Amino acid sequence: MYAFLSNRSACEALRFLGDAASTAPRWPSEARRLPQRGDCISSQRAYAAYAKAVGIVSHGVVSTPVDLLVPSASQRSRGRRARLHVWVHDIPPHALIRLSDSLFVSTPEFVLLQMAGHHPKHQPLIDSFARDLRAAQAAQDMANLERPLPYDNPFAWELKARLVEMILVTMEFCGSYRLAVADKPTAYRLDPPMTRKRALALLDHVPKLYGRKRVRTALDLAMERPASPMETALALMLTLPEDFGGYGLPQPLLNEPLSIPDHEVLWTGGPFVTPDMLWKDSSLVIEYDSDEFHAQQGRRKATRDASRSNVLAALGHTVLRVTTGTIRAPGELDRLARQVAHRIGCAVPEASEVLEIRRGRLHALLTHPQ
Repeated sequence: MYAFLSNRSACEALRFLGDAASTAPRWPSEARRLPQRGDCISSQRAYAAYAKAVGIVSHGVVSTPVDLLVPSASQRSRGRRARLHVWVHDIPPHALIRLSDSLFVSTPEFVLLQMAGHHPKHQPLIDSFARDLRAAQAAQDMANLERPLPYDNPFAWELKARLVEMILVTMEFCGSYRLAVADKPTAYRLDPPMTRKRALALLDHVPKLYGRKRVRTALDLAMERPASPMETALALMLTLPEDFGGYGLPQPLLNEPLSIPDHEVLWTGGPFVTPDMLWKDSSLVIEYDSDEFHAQQGRRKATRDASRSNVLAALGHTVLRVTTGTIRAPGELDRLARQVAHRIGCAVPEASEVLEIRRGRLHALLTHPQ
């Protein structure tokens, strides 16, 4: 009997695989349907027996319920142990990685297609919205304020938040880091197992997929080659549209090597230099000083970063240095966004009350990616 990890559980298994996710053999060689009932895990009882025999946790899948794909709507269910998601389309070529003889995990591109079909549940959203309004009204009454309460449509925000989750998955697996999972800490300097181009190619194999537009939007708003979760958070806060809560600035290049002219190699120390973020047309660079990464790499890493910043400045680039504290403090981040906007010739309009609400929600979502 076969099991097919999907959605959040697939992300955990891919993080646990690390660099092996980039080189592991993929399946199937050509488009085909999931195995039908009897060959595919398709019930809570079958999964319980399978998980005990195979040891799902040994593959880094620690969150429950575990997400699995099933071939028909009659098998959809959610229990304490497993959440069974329906996939009625063909499995696109090379969309799964084989972890064992019977266990497969969705590739990052395939996970993105699965995430696109999820809908927010209305009643929990309404209940949460009502609680927030009551709390805000109570605080306003205590302060004797009379102006109308600002509020954001909970359904509109939930759809944006789900898109942001898709973008975060895209940037993680198009980047060189993997978030912590099981007993593994956040890992850096890994090969990306995903590209936006490959995700678009996979999408072409599922022409009737609900959520195709959402996949394309997520891929358009994501950027390739981020090197850390905080770098991703900073890039998205600066560039996501204002209706998401971002500042709507043009996308920079992330960790893109810049070639050094031959006659300048002697004093620059090498044939290229790689800034963390680069707005090429404006010669503006942001260098992110990661507290965690510096703690792992020590003084030598800090020295290399300072040397790179000096080279970029000497080549004529304006270099802004950013720390984790800058990204985590909304006021500091706002100041940085306006400095970037000024340097690249963009305007940052004053935020409305609703935009301030969304900006706070987006900031929380990006700086706590798990």
